[in-house]
Amino acid sequence: MLLLSAALGCLLMLTGHVLAAPSTSPIRVVFPYIPLMAESKDHGVFIDMYAEIARRSETDVIIDILPVRRAAQDFISGKYDALGAYPSLSEIPVSLASVPFYRRENLIFYSTDQFGHGNVTKLEDLDGTRVGLAAYHYPDYILDREELNLERVPDDAFLLRMIASNRLDAAIIERFSGNHVRKLLGLEDTISVSEDPVTSENVLILFKADLAGIENRKAFNKAIYEMLCDGSLAKLFGRASLLPDQEIIERELPASAIISDCDPKAIFADR
Repeated sequence: MLLLSAALGCLLMLTGHVLAAPSTSPIRVVFPYIPLMAESKDHGVFIDMYAEIARRSETDVIIDILPVRRAAQDFISGKYDALGAYPSLSEIPVSLASVPFYRRENLIFYSTDQFGHGNVTKLEDLDGTRVGLAAYHYPDYILDREELNLERVPDDAFLLRMIASNRLDAAIIERFSGNHVRKLLGLEDTISVSEDPVTSENVLILFKADLAGIENRKAFNKAIYEMLCDGSLAKLFGRASLLPDQEIIERELPASAIISDCDPKAIFADR
């Protein structure tokens, strides 16, 4: 009986050790296609960020880029270990959410001929007009406004072309990707942009709700926090308003992980 008890004890210790060990398998991450931010597995601001996270966390990350809806569906169905970017104000599927790594600012892109430059500053200015949304997730503050005639289209480039051809009056697009596409299409004189966002929300990583997901989340959270504190995220995004909230991140970390001289916005001090 003593031998049997000892054997069972050793087995439990061994099993516990295996379960607690971080996975050595590659982390498969799926991204929705986002202009400038996640355009291919090798190109994009978020892709560069993930390369640095992988280096700091000593993990092997494999990235795929898919259309928006398929990316979310394939993650939910279990085909991927993580969904690379997901807005916090949308309904979050069963998963483990990381700390925020980016602030998504949704701006109004509108027809300069129709409204005049600088005359659209808030969502209410679009009441009664044709407003386009891409396939991405948007906050209820936008979706539930009945005064807007909302129309869904596949992507940001399509939205801006529809404004330029008078098939839409305006669109709600994320700051970075929207301005990037507007410049690529040569529509800077045709389409104006509101400076202040109509909504802002955190962008998170969603991990599978399993043991590997727990370890992956822990490793990625640590790397994101370090990148925030040493200015790496500020260099990537180039704008202080796009940085995640330091206090929100620190609430998710153990006290031993807090960096006393964390200074996310140091590179903006002399600007």
